[in-house]
Amino acid sequence: MEGTIEVYTGEEVNVEHIKALGDGGARFDITAEDGRKWRVDLSRDGDTEIVTSWRDGELADLELPEWAGDVTARLARV
Repeated sequence: MEGTIEVYTGEEVNVEHIKALGDGGARFDITAEDGRKWRVDLSRDGDTEIVTSWRDGELADLELPEWAGDVTARLARV
């Protein structure tokens, strides 16, 4: 799954598949409208790990927002 997803807050986020992982999972970039971006590894079991994150193109230590669980759950089903 790639492209734009509308989350339950009404915000649209962009999801881009980066690569498949050796354990059967996948790496994705998730970008919010407000300039925040997360690179996450999603395991086959649906576990999510933040690889890195940015705010307005600068590295930043960002937590995943509440709506990210909805996005990763959709990705895990694909």
